[in-house]
Amino acid sequence: MKKILVACGTSENKKKFAVNTIKDYCLKEGVNVEVEGKNVYEVNLEEEKPNVIVLIGPNKFKTDIPIVVGTAFITKLNMDEACKEILSYL
Repeated sequence: MKKILVACGTSENKKKFAVNTIKDYCLKEGVNVEVEGKNVYEVNLEEEKPNVIVLIGPNKFKTDIPIVVGTAFITKLNMDEACKEILSYL
């Protein structure tokens, strides 16, 4: 199963909102994925092994894993476009 990691440097509520929005979008599109939210400062990519990272906050990652900027999940603007970009990396 493909894995999406939401790495958030902001509030727990914003992280949960992003995770749930992405899960709902994937279900609607018929895509079976695992979506997990973590604090950006506590993420260990070796353990998590995501296929794509949705980043809400500062980028502390040096990786070849695709990173999607998650600002849309804070502003609630263009969330569908952000979800489409996420799915394009799976």
